[in-house]
Formats: sequence, C-alpha cells, structure tokens
Amino acid sequence: MCLIKIKLKILKKILLFPFAVIYGFIIWLRNWLYKTNFIGSTDFEIPVFTIGNLSMGGTGKTPFVEMLIELLHDRYHIGVLSRGYKRKTTGYIDVKTTHHAKEVGDEPLMLKLKYPMVHVSVGEQRVFAIPQLLGKYPETQVILLDDAFQHQSVRPDINILLTTYDKPFYDDLILPLGTLREFESGKSRANIIVLTKCPKNITDTEQQQIISKIKPAANQKVFFSTIEYGVPYNILNPTDRLDLNNHNNQLLITGIANANLLKIYLEETAKEIIHFEFDDHHFFEQHELENIKKNYPDFTKWLTTEKDGVRLAYHKNWLVENNISLYCLPMKTRLVGKNSADFGETVRGFLDYFYKDEMVESDLPQTE
Repeated sequence: MCLIKIKLKILKKILLFPFAVIYGFIIWLRNWLYKTNFIGSTDFEIPVFTIGNLSMGGTGKTPFVEMLIELLHDRYHIGVLSRGYKRKTTGYIDVKTTHHAKEVGDEPLMLKLKYPMVHVSVGEQRVFAIPQLLGKYPETQVILLDDAFQHQSVRPDINILLTTYDKPFYDDLILPLGTLREFESGKSRANIIVLTKCPKNITDTEQQQIISKIKPAANQKVFFSTIEYGVPYNILNPTDRLDLNNHNNQLLITGIANANLLKIYLEETAKEIIHFEFDDHHFFEQHELENIKKNYPDFTKWLTTEKDGVRLAYHKNWLVENNISLYCLPMKTRLVGKNSADFGETVRGFLDYFYKDEMVESDLPQTE
C-alpha cells in the first residue's frame, strides 16, 4: 500500500511538472520585467510597508499586521490596505465597523473592529487605492499593505516576507507542485524575513540552522515569531469570557487555512474537540449552523477564531434565538529570539528618521 502511494505521488509530480514549468516561466518573466523597470513601480510620499509571503496563505499575515499596529499606533497615523479577499464587492471601499464581511472581507473588517482608530480600506489595485486612501485620510503617515508581496506596482519602503516554521519556502516547490506563488529567489525583494508560528522555546541553535537555510543577504534581517492565544470572549457580549479549563469538551468551528496550531493549543485542556472545519474565508450558511446544533444539541457554547467570528456574526439573530453563545479565541503574534527587540527598533527607527523634522507632540494620534 505504501509503495502504491509513493508511485502515485511520483506520477502526480510528473503530470504536474509541465504546468509548474509554464507557471514558473510566467512568474519569472513578470518579476524580470519589474526588476529591469520595463514595468514601472510607483513610489509614494509616505512610507509603505508590505507584509506578504511566497506561498499560498496560512503564514499569519493579518496577525502580523496587528502586531505592527500595536507597535506603531501610539505614535503614527496608520492606514491599512487589503484587497479584501473573497468579498462580494469590487473597487475601493473604506471599511466601517458597520460593514459585513461579504462587503469588505473578513480580515479587513476584523482589523477595523479591533482597531477603530486605524484607517482600514480595501482595493484590488493597490497603486490606485493608496491615493484614494490618502485623499480621504490625509493625516496618514504609514500604510501597511496586507498580502502584497507580489504586488510590485507599488515600491515599498520596507518589504516584510513571512514564512512558516512547519513549511518554510526553502522546503517548498512552485505551484502546482507545491504552494509557492513564485520561486524562492523572490525572497531577494525582502528587507525583513520572519519565520512565523515557531515553538515558543525555539533554541538559538535551531534559529541559526534555519537562518543558514534561508541564506539571507547582508542587507536582510531574519526574525522569529510565535502565536499566543488569549481568553475567549462572547462575540455578542465581550465582557463574557470562557474559561477553557472548565470545559473538557469543545465544539470548534473554523474556516481558516490551517487550524492545526489552534487544535494543539485546545488539546492542552480539552479531552475532546468536536471540530467543524470549513474552507478558508468560508461564508457560513444558516443551514450549516442548524446541522451542527441538530447533531450536538447539548453544546450551547461554541468556539471559533476572531476571523471566523466576523463572518459568523451575520447569524447573530439565529444564535440568540437558539441560545448559542459564540466565543472568539483571540490570538496574537509575538517575536521570539535574542534579536526580537531589533524588529521594533528597525521599523520604528525607520519612521522616526523619516519624520524626524516633522513630528511634534500635537501630531501624535490619540489613543482610546
């Protein structure tokens, strides 16, 4: 049986190889056209930071954007621009807390709900959306581009490349053989490379081994980060918290790229996890929730992620009518390693230097 699986895996790679060659050539040509300035990139008058990856999803881009907001919002006016993946609308939209995820995307809406003082917008064409954001919010001092590493029509001041501990880009292959959107050589555009979702206790020795595989250029900095979870809160009543230690059985609903780390975390306290797993960015239908309730009527407290929460909130009336309490498990990115403090110094140092002649006390954003 194992031999058959190995043969099928080899056959699959052989069949996909021509498509990988064609796709890889198209991506190489596109990158070459940008690199040689045959296709131009646009500079903007204020700093632009790009957060992205070489692979398809699941590297923790949005939590990393949150970390940047936490790092900078007390000193600078921040604008966040996303394409609003899987939204049902097109064009530029300023995200409001009253929007639905279908209108602006789940991640932009989540960011706006968590950080109402930050200007969050969506737009497929970043080079056209940035002027619109600045026209609406001229006080903006730095723009964070979420998932835009391949969007080379905008020339970023700091390009941050994320890759996961479990599947780093140097152990991956180009689509469709693997999950890479472009070849590993694309890492050369990054100023900062971050290995995300690392174990909290990752050793200095292992970090050095990973850095040797990344092979950063002299002008590139490598950092390591881990995921930390907070106390689940009721989506309809945030002061209502769920103590995971008092609940041996958990009913978990997710529609994210990879829920493995979340399940591992919950297994520390739960004896049983009933997991309903949907596709990433899935828009939940009422009949799906009804089926869950029908099959598990004794569970009145459901657990989900914050990203899923903004999509499930569409059914808040149904949740109330059926006495279901939906709890969101917050998560955040934390840098680890001896040089973790250098990240904040690098990012804030760049902005402080850029605005050294302009920053006065009265210009600082007001925090809530």
